[in-house]
Amino acid sequence: MATGVKARTTRHRATRSTIPADRVLYLYGITQVAEGGLPAVTAEGIEGSASVEPLLCDDLVCWISRVPRDQFADNLSEQMQDLEWLASAGLRHQRAVADIAAKLTVLPARFGTVFLNEESMVQHLKGRKALLRAAFQQVAGADEWGIKLFAVAPRKNSSTVTASSGADYLKKKADILRPRRSQTLDADAHAFIAALNKLAVASSPGGKASAGQPGLIWHASFLVRRKDRRKLEGVLKKYAAKWEGSRRIDWSGPWPPYSFVGGHVH
Repeated sequence: MATGVKARTTRHRATRSTIPADRVLYLYGITQVAEGGLPAVTAEGIEGSASVEPLLCDDLVCWISRVPRDQFADNLSEQMQDLEWLASAGLRHQRAVADIAAKLTVLPARFGTVFLNEESMVQHLKGRKALLRAAFQQVAGADEWGIKLFAVAPRKNSSTVTASSGADYLKKKADILRPRRSQTLDADAHAFIAALNKLAVASSPGGKASAGQPGLIWHASFLVRRKDRRKLEGVLKKYAAKWEGSRRIDWSGPWPPYSFVGGHVH
C-alpha cells in the first residue's frame, strides 16, 4: 500500500584524510566521481566493524575500510590460513563489493588488496589511468555471469553391477554414476559457446579451482549488458531443454565484474 512517503538515500562526497600508523587501507573497488555526491554503502566492512567509505584518489574514488595493520598487512598470510576467518572475511568482501556495484559502476579489487597509506594508493592508480578508463567503459551497464556445462551420468540399474564385496559394489556403482568428462567439445557445445560470446561484451575462461568438479566439460565467465539479460536467459534455457538428460547447464549471477578488471586495480 502506498504511503506517500518517499525514501531518502544518504549521499556524501569522497574525502582525503590522514591514517593512523596502526591502520592500513583495505580496498574493495574503484568507481568514478559521481555528480551530486556518492551513495552510502551500508554493507559490513571486511573487519566486521570498520565502515566502508569513499576515499578520493586523484579523480577516482576508492572504496575502503581502515583496518588494523597487524591483521591485514603484517600478518595477512597467516590470517588466511584460518579457514573460518577466511570464509567470513571473504563473504564480507563480496557483500561490500556487491553493495557498491548495485549503485555505481565499480572495478572490484581482489580479496586482500591493502595499501599502507593514501599516497601509495593514489600513486598505484596514477600509472594505470588509461587502463582503468578502458575498463570502466567495458563494464559499464554490465554484469558478470558464471556458466558451467556438465555431462550427466546415464541412469543405470543397480542389478547390472556385479561385485565381490559390499565395498567393491559401492566403488563400482560410484564409477557407473560418475559423469565422464569429455576431453573435447563437440559441435553442439561449440555452437552454445558461440551463442554466448555473440551476446556478451567479453568472456573469461574458467579457472583451475573448478576444473576438478565431477562431469565438468567446460566453464567460463561472461560480461553481459543488463539490457541483454533476457537474451542470455533465452540461450541458456534453449540449450538446457535441448540437452535434458545428457548435459546440465549451471549458471550464477549477476555478479560484479570480478573477472574483467585484469590487474589494473590490484
